[in-house]
Amino acid sequence: MTARRRFAALLVMAAAAALSPRAGRAEPAREESERAGGGDTAVSEEGRRFRVRFDPASRVWLGVASALHRGAGGAIEIEPEIDAGLSYRARSVTGSGPGRVIWQSDHRVLAGRVSPTGQALDGVPALDGVPALDAALYGASFLRHDESPRVVLPMSPPIAVPFPFDIGVEAEVGRVSIPSIPQRRGDGAPAPMVRLGVARATAILDPWRTGEAGRSFEIGLGVRYDVDAYYAESPSPHAAPARRTLGEPRVVHRIAPMTAGSLRLRLQSGDGLTVFDGRGDVVPHWTSEGRWRVLVRSAAHAERILAAIDDQPIAAVLEGEYRLLPPALDVQAVHDLRVSLGLASRWRCVKATTGLKPPDDRVSPPRPSPAARRGRSFAAHRRTPRFG
Repeated sequence: MTARRRFAALLVMAAAAALSPRAGRAEPAREESERAGGGDTAVSEEGRRFRVRFDPASRVWLGVASALHRGAGGAIEIEPEIDAGLSYRARSVTGSGPGRVIWQSDHRVLAGRVSPTGQALDGVPALDGVPALDAALYGASFLRHDESPRVVLPMSPPIAVPFPFDIGVEAEVGRVSIPSIPQRRGDGAPAPMVRLGVARATAILDPWRTGEAGRSFEIGLGVRYDVDAYYAESPSPHAAPARRTLGEPRVVHRIAPMTAGSLRLRLQSGDGLTVFDGRGDVVPHWTSEGRWRVLVRSAAHAERILAAIDDQPIAAVLEGEYRLLPPALDVQAVHDLRVSLGLASRWRCVKATTGLKPPDDRVSPPRPSPAARRGRSFAAHRRTPRFG
């Protein structure tokens, strides 16, 4: 009888809990707990799970924008742009506490922009309609964060000196750029050019040392090699303009022997909804003309996720860029200015969690040795009761 009464009491308590007003608030409570815990997803009142945190660096993207830029005649023009590419970020954490080390690697493949309408070139029919382009085959950056950075001096005994920087390296190969059309000295005729960034590599120091994804202040110094190819007409300049063809291009080689300086600031919100990336480069370099020149470039990129369709975000993107291309041969210097505003759709590269949360300092307990496991198994076997 006592057992039956206890069972009946349990049924009454379960029914009361199910009919309680708190039961209707179970889903919102779970949503609040997941938001407070920094999870990548939340659960709505209807029980549908949706993403609230995004990884803005691991994605395939396609965007359209309207861009203001300097045209061939020097006037400001408005043209459409298409922006596309693939990027991926990986973070690895080893150790814990003062011995924790974090590696962050960012990769970009076939990333760039193009203006599909092309540039009008009066007097150069062979190149009329060539699109403005800026794209790179591959780029990567690696940043290492150490909770207790030290520089060890090989003395007797060795001396460890605090080193207040994160360290890293950045590299890029295969960048092709068709900037605003420069002009020749004297007659002001257009002189189209194509710039090939063969390769560049930069050593990085980060005094900010956040150890967080997408947040760094990078001071860089490195090497780079670029090739500029300038338009040249056929050896028959007296032919009719419509029949002129391209001759052998005039080429200028540019080499920066560890003189390419750069500054970069990267910011990212904890949920990945807002991203900012600003960069400035000053590159003194030696040219094949036998003289030193200086190239200057500054760029800023900001984006904000506005909505997500089936967990795939759509972001508003604002970009600005200024480039100073030094004079070469008989071509004037180019001051290239561009500002664009548009929308971009992102598709995540992986379905795993974003990894935006701070790394956990906890370390898994060591696995017991085979001898210890055999000892526990034998002890459990001796404690097992025997019947019959």
